[in-house]
Amino acid sequence: MTKGFVRFSRGLAGAALIAAAIGITSCETHSNSDRNESIKVYADPIAKEPIDAGIVGVKGGLAKLYVDANIDFVATWEDDAATPWAKVVDYSSTDPQTGLRVITLKANRRSTTSSYYTRRTGMLILAASDGELNYNRIIPIHQGSTARVSNDFATLKYGKTDPRFTDGETPIDNWTTAQKNLGFTSTTIEGEEVAHCYGKNGYLKLGDDKGHGADLISPYTNTLRSDSLLMVSFRAVAFTDYMTGARDDNKITVEVLGGGVIRDFAQSEKTTIDLEAGYYDISSEEFPEDMWEGHDFLVFVAGTKANPITANTRVRIICGSLTQNSAVNNRIYLDNFYIRRLQKVEEDYFAENNGSGKDIILGAPFDEEEQE
Repeated sequence: MTKGFVRFSRGLAGAALIAAAIGITSCETHSNSDRNESIKVYADPIAKEPIDAGIVGVKGGLAKLYVDANIDFVATWEDDAATPWAKVVDYSSTDPQTGLRVITLKANRRSTTSSYYTRRTGMLILAASDGELNYNRIIPIHQGSTARVSNDFATLKYGKTDPRFTDGETPIDNWTTAQKNLGFTSTTIEGEEVAHCYGKNGYLKLGDDKGHGADLISPYTNTLRSDSLLMVSFRAVAFTDYMTGARDDNKITVEVLGGGVIRDFAQSEKTTIDLEAGYYDISSEEFPEDMWEGHDFLVFVAGTKANPITANTRVRIICGSLTQNSAVNNRIYLDNFYIRRLQKVEEDYFAENNGSGKDIILGAPFDEEEQE
């Protein structure tokens, strides 16, 4: 059984607004002091301050809340998913040390098919058992983080989904106007007519078979200027020749442009980190459907006093040389590019993942027993 990571905050979004968004009509907040009834929720039994909202970890599992109430109540869960992503397991037990009621939640993993961290919200509703009291305490529970930039490149329909075939793949310079308006750009090497960043069927390819490198640069977004911590997530897998088994170079560099540094190197203010992509398994019976499995990355960006995150902050992924042809090809396939805002009151992905690199939180193989 996986125990869900839960952190709570008194400064997250107001319960009334979120409740209204998913159709809950009655909401009580801590500011209502004219009622004799009281339901206060705590992150742990010895906490001094009640909480207004909570975070449950993206890996899901069990999480506990503690309630001090002077009335009997019923605990239920609501969210806007077709199948609720969490449920109340128990609310009848009591903490032996404090006498507080214990609520146990069970949350699903954020995604069973990919590394998907974008926030979703549900509501824990504590309603007076006596309906005539018309008294509720509603606690928003968040899972995941807010996306600032997001693209799974599903709108790209060039060529085949199988990376072995290059027919139909299209340089970024020749994409449709709507696709260019997504804001992603790529550097054109001097002497070349187009950048060697290619749209394929649902994903991208950087580099070619003639030794040209390439990059992908994320769009500008004004929403970043209020952020101090970011998490960049993407999939990257290196080319293997289907006929010979020969492998391209698998080196990639992630660079922060326009403000911010790599969080792992915040003290030195370094703005780049070097990574190595894995290779897809051409011998797999499920290839190419499984070509992305185990190839997810997380890179963490921090604003510092000398180099804060700004509205001009962008993230650049580079493979190969952008100045001259290389003797070794460096083709890298990319997908699922996201930049998400992180807050200190949320789940600490940086610590969980041991810093930037391969995603070991949701990118690791999913074990269904974790959800039992």
